[in-house]
Amino acid sequence: MKKILTSFFLILCFVVFGQSGSVNINVYDDFSKKPLEVNIKVQNSDKIFSGKGNIQISDLIPGNYTFEISADNYATGFLNDINIVPNQNLSFSLGLQKSAQNIQEVVINKKVYKTTAESPVSLRNITSEEVQKNAGSNRDISKAILSFPGVGSTATFRNDLFIRGGSSAENKFYIDGIEIPVINHFQTQGASGGPRGIITIDFIKDVDFYSGAFPARRNGILSSLFEFNLKQARKDKLGFKAILGLDDMQLMMDGPLSKDQSWSGLFSVRKSNLQLLFKAIGLPFLPSYYDTTFKVSKKYKSGDELYFIGVGAIDRFKFNNDAEKTLTNLTLIDQLPNSPQWNYTFGAGYRHLAENGNWLFTISRNTLDNRATKYYRNIETPENLLYDYQSQETENKLRIDRNLNIKDVQVSFGTNLNFATYTNNSTIKNVTQNAVNFDNLNVDLNVMQYGIYLQAARKFFNDKVQLSAGTRFDASNYSEKTNNPLEQFSPRLSLSYRFAPQFAFNFNTGIFYQLPTYTALGFAENGNFTNKNTLKYIRNSHIVAGFEFNGKDNLRITAEGYYKKYKNYPFSIRNQISIANVGADFGVVGNEPLDSRAIGETYGLELLAQKRTLNNFYGIVAYTFGYSKFSNASENLLPSSWDSRHILTLTTGKYFKRNWNIGARFRMQSGLPETPYDLERSSLVNIWNINNGPLKNFTQLNSLRGNLAHQLDVRAEKKWIFNKWQLTAYVDIVNIYGSESPSNLPVVNLQRDDNYNGIVANPSAPQDQQNYLLETGKQDRNTPLPYFGFIFEF
Repeated sequence: MKKILTSFFLILCFVVFGQSGSVNINVYDDFSKKPLEVNIKVQNSDKIFSGKGNIQISDLIPGNYTFEISADNYATGFLNDINIVPNQNLSFSLGLQKSAQNIQEVVINKKVYKTTAESPVSLRNITSEEVQKNAGSNRDISKAILSFPGVGSTATFRNDLFIRGGSSAENKFYIDGIEIPVINHFQTQGASGGPRGIITIDFIKDVDFYSGAFPARRNGILSSLFEFNLKQARKDKLGFKAILGLDDMQLMMDGPLSKDQSWSGLFSVRKSNLQLLFKAIGLPFLPSYYDTTFKVSKKYKSGDELYFIGVGAIDRFKFNNDAEKTLTNLTLIDQLPNSPQWNYTFGAGYRHLAENGNWLFTISRNTLDNRATKYYRNIETPENLLYDYQSQETENKLRIDRNLNIKDVQVSFGTNLNFATYTNNSTIKNVTQNAVNFDNLNVDLNVMQYGIYLQAARKFFNDKVQLSAGTRFDASNYSEKTNNPLEQFSPRLSLSYRFAPQFAFNFNTGIFYQLPTYTALGFAENGNFTNKNTLKYIRNSHIVAGFEFNGKDNLRITAEGYYKKYKNYPFSIRNQISIANVGADFGVVGNEPLDSRAIGETYGLELLAQKRTLNNFYGIVAYTFGYSKFSNASENLLPSSWDSRHILTLTTGKYFKRNWNIGARFRMQSGLPETPYDLERSSLVNIWNINNGPLKNFTQLNSLRGNLAHQLDVRAEKKWIFNKWQLTAYVDIVNIYGSESPSNLPVVNLQRDDNYNGIVANPSAPQDQQNYLLETGKQDRNTPLPYFGFIFEF
């Protein structure tokens, strides 16, 4: 018996403790992309590895690691929170930035937190591991970004991000240099929000999130830029990862695709279980989806790289007629459309290493097909049809970027072309501020956009001062108001001054432009493009300044003040409001008559204290105080729909023994402005039967305030490590105590008879004067959303 127990113990030790993993780290000059001779230190260890370009680190016990990478005359870089998996050879890449040769102060050289010459402020970097362990995010980058300052949100189940007071239509997204216009399932056309992210976080190395100081190489950004940097596929063999969760199921594969390992690939497919979760907790709508992501790349001996990227999704929607017939649920079923979507982006890139820099050529094509139908009370008869919406946006894009060094100056320049087609074949009934409208659209719009840019950066006084200046010009052939690139002259200037080893003053100012959405450009009446002679590029002038402190133990503290001034914002002729106030719901933004009269401004102060994982603890404290104002019909600046004065977020977590990780996030946000209902007009039978709900009184735009919004999210994760694979179990609960609804508006619906038909108060009156009896009630509390599942890694 003793021998049996001894043998069992030895086998257990081999299975649980004998396994190991490895990592391959590719290190290069961040600007030229050329390989560097480096030393790599494993933190909390005396192990140091040396080499040029690709360095292999083997025999690592599974767990989380941070690697410190140093090279002569370069700022030290870090790979943080790398999860080593047994029997896998992971691959990562890191670019180091040049520094002056005679700097002796070590703290200056360390780059735990990313900044660049053109973006010394308003740039945050978040790793894949930080997203995955972020409580309440459920592995969705749009939810994880809520931990940073300047980021506001709406409903707990949607990814509508308003950054520094701007709408969700002002955000742009790129993956390895290729623009991805759609990153959310059921995305609001003309904006960027939706209930669930598409991008596979497991394939992301890290994300650069800009809330200002946008680099000149990117066009059409007013509020934020997301640069997703994909990881490299593993080098040794094909690896697999499967996720079986309450919300979805996903299968991933990565590894070499050729014997010489020059070809490699990342592949993912995911199927939704969200409809099952929403039905189980009694929500009245049941969304379902499929999505896929892939990258195939070829590495040449010269260091050049060719790669192909694809992202796509199919979305479907059903109503849950078995949901409890609360006033809120009935109202949602009455108002939400049946809105299937599909979209894809496919692109290719080629990076060529030149003698003193590199070229990057990218070409891509993306399509969004958006449909929506709605019948009065969801009774599908011809006379009940309220709208039948069918729209498609297709873009073909080409970009050329060049980086080179001219002595001590880093220079970047390039160009971009975009050929787009927008079609809309729809029949729409809608009610606006003073009218009932019937739009019969048959639109086929072709539009071209182009731009050029130049940016240069240089360091002075032994790297204590860093200066960057740049500009870009953009234009479109849409109309005479958009075709002159000189009118979209977009200069920018950045300055960083490190006046003490741990302290820096950072500054940026610039002017940025964005072409209005295709829904706005393509709206037509009587065969003519209604907005062609009225819409211009939206202009946004920024100024941002702040201080940065980098302390010991991976601590960073920043304070930034910002001011943004908007001009030429699209203004709704029918509702007499700036469309900067809309875009945080299902549907379409901009599909109406517009002009460019609206102006606006946002300003505020952001504070951030962040500690990346050290001694198994990590945390973020972020606070934002800000104002967001846009003009009304009288050109007076009023609080916008995103005017959240205070946003406080506390995010923390800790790794425990036996591979436990527990995290929490508490978020509190001031009530957002709300527009009251016009219940008298809404109750008219002819109005309600088209609008399917109460009308807002835009003459009192945003004159009310919603409730103080707050929620607590928690996440727990446990890993079991075996000889050749790893199992992770997780539970992620969003809004664990079911907080009060952020909206303070009443729920309004019809008083109904026994057959759920609306009751008319004055049936003997003429039809155009008949009124329904209305019922009002309080919004339901937000429903806690529990997510749990298992992750298998081989």
